[in-house]
Amino acid sequence: MFNLGRSIPILLLLTTPWLSGCHTTPAQTAPAQPAAAAAQPPASPAPAFKRVRRDSAFSIYNNTAYGISFRYPRTYLLDDSSDSEDSSIADAQQELAAQQPAATLVAVVSIPADANPNTTFRSGTLQFVVNPSVTPEVCQSLAVSATPDARDLTGTSTISGATFHWFQSGDVANHLDVYTRVYTSFVHDACYEFHLAVTDVISLAPNPAEKPADSLKILHQLDKIVSSLQIRPVSLPPAPAALPPLSIDSSPL
Repeated sequence: MFNLGRSIPILLLLTTPWLSGCHTTPAQTAPAQPAAAAAQPPASPAPAFKRVRRDSAFSIYNNTAYGISFRYPRTYLLDDSSDSEDSSIADAQQELAAQQPAATLVAVVSIPADANPNTTFRSGTLQFVVNPSVTPEVCQSLAVSATPDARDLTGTSTISGATFHWFQSGDVANHLDVYTRVYTSFVHDACYEFHLAVTDVISLAPNPAEKPADSLKILHQLDKIVSSLQIRPVSLPPAPAALPPLSIDSSPL
């Protein structure tokens, strides 16, 4: 950029060409005026995270309505029924209703299909279910396989102060190998259930590029989510204020 304040006027060069050796005082440059500050756009509000926050390699699901939270790998997918637009959770709710009419499918954690590449792995899910219509005894009985198998395992685990009954089983159907594990515990006057399932394909003509999925290891990864469970008091809405007693004036008019 040229500084016009420091250049010699053209008229002076034309009228006094003989004045060699004369010194001219350069014009003083006017101080630069500060540029007007650009109008700043209004700051965008910080996003409000309702149920999920990220923590290192994990995300944390927090549901105050049912008083629970748990950690899951941030590469997994979470679908919450309260604001889900995915039809898959609605389909899963219908399947659940056929077995437990009063139960609610609250949230689903899914392992991405490409999480175990070049293997026979097809799907892995964890479903959090709440059923307020059953007794503690019925809740416990839900953690029993309807069709016992030699591969079945049963037991109890204490998680966040609550006793969970669980069973694990394996099944083969339609060229699929399915491993499931179910946890149940009577918490906050309702049956809290976690349904874990891992599916891999059994092919009659195995693909040499695919190796068998380690379904039990993948199931254990889902099991760690249940182990991270934290149970807290349920956040109930405040009770409405009591109305003042109605007084009747019986004095004569």
